[in-house]
Amino acid sequence: MTPEMDLEGNHRLNWFFNEYVYGTALPTYKIDSTFEKDANGDVVFGFKVTQSGVDDKFRMIVPVYLELADGRTVNLGRASLTGNTSVAQKVPLKGLKDTPKRALLNYYDDVLASN
Repeated sequence: MTPEMDLEGNHRLNWFFNEYVYGTALPTYKIDSTFEKDANGDVVFGFKVTQSGVDDKFRMIVPVYLELADGRTVNLGRASLTGNTSVAQKVPLKGLKDTPKRALLNYYDDVLASN
């Protein structure tokens, strides 16, 4: 188990089984994003990921992807969400001069969710 999968801090995947094996919640995800340039001309990615349609204890790690200017899609990282909530952050993309086309969530259907 990777450290990021240990959402409850007990080295178990009970949270996953409670949600997808024993539970019936089907989350919905939304991303709002911006791309700005910093003083060095590097791209700064601002985003807000929202999880809805679940109970207050529902936890998930949602993958965040970027579609780059050259058409490649890369995994930037993951957002950890609990309940019907949002996570907002700004991430400097050092060395990236061309603004990405868009930000994507769950691009490869990594997480079982509604469209």
